[in-house]
Amino acid sequence: MRLLVVLLCAAALVQAARPAVHSTRVGVTTAVNTDLSDPDRRYREQLEYLSDEFARQVPAGTRVVIIEDHLEWQLRLRQLATLHGIVVVLGSAEVEVRLEFDQTAPHGIRLVTRKAVDG
Repeated sequence: MRLLVVLLCAAALVQAARPAVHSTRVGVTTAVNTDLSDPDRRYREQLEYLSDEFARQVPAGTRVVIIEDHLEWQLRLRQLATLHGIVVVLGSAEVEVRLEFDQTAPHGIRLVTRKAVDG
């Protein structure tokens, strides 16, 4: 019985360590890899930039509606907004948020906000 408990605890420990190992591997790869054209690096930099832009442009507690056709980006914007204490709604909002892909923008992406128009 003790052996079973030890094996279960060891399995739980291994499972708990997997995210830390993954994060460490990604961090080291990002630090070592200087290839700016790497799609994974570009994607992480875009997410970091968008997170900073949310914090800069939209105060916490603001009700926003996200206007984005691409479902993956819509999900990412909702996650980033929630992390910054921004309330994402489907209807009446104070601010509209959308993405603009523009090669002249930082990291090729721009967060565009504007006062929501009722209608």
